[in-house]
Amino acid sequence: MTSFLKSCVDFMEPPGLIWLALSIMCVLHIRRRRWRSLWLTGSAWLLLTVTAALPVSQLLVASLEKEWPPVDLASLPECDAIMVLGGTVEPSVKEPAGIHFFGGSDRLFTAVTLARMGKGKKLIIGGGAFKTTDGRFVSEGDSARDWIRSWQLTSIPIQSLGGCLDTHDEAVKVAALARENDWKRIALVTSAYHMRRTQAVFAKAGVPVVPVPCNYESALMRGRSLKWINVPNASHLTLFETWMHEVIGWWVYKLRGWI
Repeated sequence: MTSFLKSCVDFMEPPGLIWLALSIMCVLHIRRRRWRSLWLTGSAWLLLTVTAALPVSQLLVASLEKEWPPVDLASLPECDAIMVLGGTVEPSVKEPAGIHFFGGSDRLFTAVTLARMGKGKKLIIGGGAFKTTDGRFVSEGDSARDWIRSWQLTSIPIQSLGGCLDTHDEAVKVAALARENDWKRIALVTSAYHMRRTQAVFAKAGVPVVPVPCNYESALMRGRSLKWINVPNASHLTLFETWMHEVIGWWVYKLRGWI
């Protein structure tokens, strides 16, 4: 009974409502034999069903993550530095702790774990920057650095890259630091689904990295069973967006000569 009621509630959310509306429209077009209209409506219904109701997005993201299974942190060699990509936190005057954690915050916690295990001599934090409503420019790296210091989570030096435009910008800045400090090995921390593009970008920039994937998003890589039929939901759409972003990003980076 609880599962049934939850499904009813799920149908009241935007993906569920849109799916119901498209289903009704498809039935009406079939009954009235409006085949041209059915083609367009049916295509929209099929796309939404595949991306939001079936576990296709889970399988697609899992296909990216399976290339980068979890590593044994204890056996990881000591590196000259630990580099963690952005997408983890941002400063927030509304949050009691002064910081807002994103879905990719596993990256930051993995990097801090490595630092506390003595797997790096310096922690480098990337991320973007934005302008606040009061006119200040703040960066993700600075806020993460200040938060780690305030909690005294590690004793190794922490450096923020400031505002970075993208993963390529992070790689270029780390490459400059590696040449300046003669770093031979850098632990590279990012989401497993993002690691393929990240590792390729850093390799092209000449950065010697040891990949440390984390932040597994697919149910399969988190040890959870798949449901083959679901009420259309936004979480599946978000996963599909994640997969598309990586696929398109790979080819854009390739065309620009960054990988």
